Amino acid sequence: MPRIWSTRLQGGVIVALLLGAIGTLLYNAHSAATLPQQELQIRTSLQEASHLMAESAGSALRSMSRQNPEQLEKLHQTLASVANRVLTNFPGVEGGFYLRDANRFSGYGFPTAGARHPVEPSRTDPPPLEAPLIRQQAQQSLSEQTSLFTVRDIGPSRVMVVTEAIGSERPAPAATWTMVRLTGPEQLQSQLRRYEISVGLALAGLTLALVLTFTLSRSLARQRSAQEKLTEELRRSEQLASLGKLLAGVAHEIRNPLAGIRSTIQLWQRFPDRAHIMGSVDAVVQATDRLNEILTRLLHFARAEHADRRPIQMNELVAETLTLLEAQATAQDVRLEPDLGKGLPPVLGSPTALRQALLNLATNALQAMPHGGRLHCRTRWQKQAQAVELTIADTGSGISSKDRGHLFEPFFTTRPEGTGLGLALCREIILQHGGVIELVTQSDPGATFRVVFPTGER
Repeated sequence: MPRIWSTRLQGGVIVALLLGAIGTLLYNAHSAATLPQQELQIRTSLQEASHLMAESAGSALRSMSRQNPEQLEKLHQTLASVANRVLTNFPGVEGGFYLRDANRFSGYGFPTAGARHPVEPSRTDPPPLEAPLIRQQAQQSLSEQTSLFTVRDIGPSRVMVVTEAIGSERPAPAATWTMVRLTGPEQLQSQLRRYEISVGLALAGLTLALVLTFTLSRSLARQRSAQEKLTEELRRSEQLASLGKLLAGVAHEIRNPLAGIRSTIQLWQRFPDRAHIMGSVDAVVQATDRLNEILTRLLHFARAEHADRRPIQMNELVAETLTLLEAQATAQDVRLEPDLGKGLPPVLGSPTALRQALLNLATNALQAMPHGGRLHCRTRWQKQAQAVELTIADTGSGISSKDRGHLFEPFFTTRPEGTGLGLALCREIILQHGGVIELVTQSDPGATFRVVFPTGER
């Protein structure tokens, strides 16, 4: 249980790391993809601020002279008040005015600059690096009596500037300008730091996920190996249990023929002149044949697991088996009905052992139909289970409910002449090939056995 939880925990950590890394990369991609939309929103905001400044400053510009120095200073204070009042509602936006006749800037305002960027009360000009661009654009707006928009990289910053002529005169007496830094030095540094951290976290997450995946794969391989070993040990335990029952049956089955042989020999010793009367020699021969048959079946148990294995076409094996039984089936008036699926993949196994198992199943089916019937052999490919399925059905007398629980027990038989090793040997051979055998249906009359073999594609 701890190992299972450890595997689940590792899998959960791997999934969490991968999701975190993917989420970080998606966030960065989303941030980059939304930049055009953000710039459009900023442009709209700048245009709105510029228009409000132009409307608020129109009356002040008409009532004051822009040539008298005292009036110019008073105008500057008025325009600065207008700029700061309007821009208060536009965070990060700075702006002011350009006076055409005086050829100078006035009324600079940046109310949301914050404590880190204090603004001098007497300041009139834009930032020095951006001033030439703003002057040129303001003059163009004055001459064209229009609003202009520019995005430009200046020094370490990327700025957006909007200028708008004030009034209806042509050329206009003054123009507003508003500016926002899309990426200033601080924003660039902050953004770069954010990208470095996010990319570092993503790479670290991916690396750790790969390491944990490698560790988890090794852990799963060890668990798979341990499971296969445990399965093999369990199979051997079952085999030993079966062997115990088999030996007990062997002792019982061999004791009877040996007792008969011993009695016959004792009879020969007591009556040497009449030793060969009443078929005593035939009884010895029959008992010997019985012992030989039992030992032959037992050898199949011993050899089946150690036989050489190779890819086998199940259809060919079924066809060969039915050919061997064709004469017997004709004599019993039994119709053989092969139904072989197409394109079956090969099964890895011992041809001799599998042929013996199929022969035993088909022979049992024939023995259940001494007065005629149908023997149906069907093969199919089970794609989901990655296995070849074989069904052998007869129309014989069937199997009673009392006998079904003992079908595969060694030396269990319902026929006086049988050894009871046929189905037990079939089951052992099929289990050694990783397959399964079962009585699927108990039809009336008849019985159907289903055998499933895993293929080499698993």
